[in-house]
Amino acid sequence: MINRRDFNKTLAGLVLSSFVSAPARAAAPAGSQAAERAFLNRLSYGATPESLAELQRLGRAGWLERQLALPARDAALDKRLAGSVFWIEYEAGEGETGEKWDAVEEFRPLSLLYAPPDQLVRLTDYDNAMDYSERTRPMVEVIVASIIRAVHAPAQLREVMTQFWHNHFNVYADKDETVAALFPPYDRALRENALGNFRTLLGQVAHAPAMLHYLNNDNSKASPANENYARELLELHTLGRENYFNDRYDNWHQVPGANEGMATGYIDADVYEVARALTGWTIGDGREYGDNQQTPMSGEFAYVEAWHDPYQKRILGREFPAFSGPMEDGETLLDMLAAHPGTAHFVSGKILRTLGIEAPSKAYHQAIARRFHETRDAPDQIAQVIRAIVAHPEFDATPPTKLRRPFEFVAAIYRATGVDVAPQHDDLFWALENAGWTQHLVHPPTGHSDKTEDWANTRLVNGLVNLGMGAHSDWLDATRQRLDGAPDGARDLAGLLRHWEDRFLVPHGGFGDVLARLDASPDDPLPDNPEELSQLNAVLVTAAALGPEFLFR
Repeated sequence: MINRRDFNKTLAGLVLSSFVSAPARAAAPAGSQAAERAFLNRLSYGATPESLAELQRLGRAGWLERQLALPARDAALDKRLAGSVFWIEYEAGEGETGEKWDAVEEFRPLSLLYAPPDQLVRLTDYDNAMDYSERTRPMVEVIVASIIRAVHAPAQLREVMTQFWHNHFNVYADKDETVAALFPPYDRALRENALGNFRTLLGQVAHAPAMLHYLNNDNSKASPANENYARELLELHTLGRENYFNDRYDNWHQVPGANEGMATGYIDADVYEVARALTGWTIGDGREYGDNQQTPMSGEFAYVEAWHDPYQKRILGREFPAFSGPMEDGETLLDMLAAHPGTAHFVSGKILRTLGIEAPSKAYHQAIARRFHETRDAPDQIAQVIRAIVAHPEFDATPPTKLRRPFEFVAAIYRATGVDVAPQHDDLFWALENAGWTQHLVHPPTGHSDKTEDWANTRLVNGLVNLGMGAHSDWLDATRQRLDGAPDGARDLAGLLRHWEDRFLVPHGGFGDVLARLDASPDDPLPDNPEELSQLNAVLVTAAALGPEFLFR
């Protein structure tokens, strides 16, 4: 009945036509199911019949407040994560000290997601002989857990924002064993503070061993200071490249506002001064400094005063006095950056894009930036910003034209089909990479692009088709169900179509073009063979997922 090659060509055509037609689409009428679906698609990893029913029961305000109130941890989700396993395999080997280890081939539980840092940091000690796979296992578990959480977490908005902050404060988790081993605490810090105060979150990131080591600040000492983290702190984490004025001004005092103690932007001289302010910020991994002294083997932030540059500094026109108290230069710096209007404008623009508003009007963006700035001292600052984004008339008036990126796409498919997600091998993440997405493994600190224009390409088209077709297959082995049966009451293709139309919240008859191009009829009987039925389900799931109602949010 269905030829796979012809079907893939059909789906690729559907995606390409969606790219062309999406910008011309209008926003759905207020109160319609399409409008509620768009609302959920922006604030969660995908609308489902269940989440739509909850939204209709609670109302928009009630649904949003419930999401903002849900904690970072959920007992049922913790149980699901603890019951998940992921393959680990390596050969027998021998360490530098002659200690040997046996070969391992096993499915191992996700047991390190909430491990204390002092336990994880031991994985970085080469006096403890083990295969390198053991040292990086914590990173692997966070990556596996990310898709389980995206699909199954009740706190959907928190998960969306956690992914956003991971991308905003990007860390390449597989840089080496130090970042990989200490990645779970970094993930926890972002999740716990995802809806809280930006200054608090910024401080958590600045103290995080994973970030400090990734951008080399853990070895930054006076004369000369390492500038890597300092530059990204300004360019990516706070003020943004939009406020980088090195091409306009040669000296700090030329920058508007600098002579009054708050420059509107930064130049390279500020980068170096920021780096000086953060010297001595390192990590507790037993490293030596000074007269055979060592930082504690804590796996947490450590401050080495002997490495700090104590002399006078000037950042954004503000004078930092010499010989301030321990870490005072760095903490004052973070206070300045978090409270800067440029940070409010840059970060609020990125949050708007994450929530589906890629081209807000100037007035909309300014209103959200103003809320970000005005609430800078509030413990729920980020939550207040999200409320303001959703409450603005332009939120509903903006049609769904933001393309789902590969991770968001496959998570939304799993939410729609209602399966239990439990990857046991890395095949799903390999398929995501083929579509252009590497979960927590982006090398440069810029992270993944959050702009649709950077994703609308042939690689993505082919990747999404393959993700849709393989999502429930033995090939990806990411779910506990294979969709090889017929839902209750479905006796023919028409019944199966209605089932997937309802699960994907698309209008009945939405598969008409696909069926016509595949020479299939709604009254065709369903296959008796489970393998053929699985293939048919994959066809219809993928067709639904690649329609504009699902592909854009």
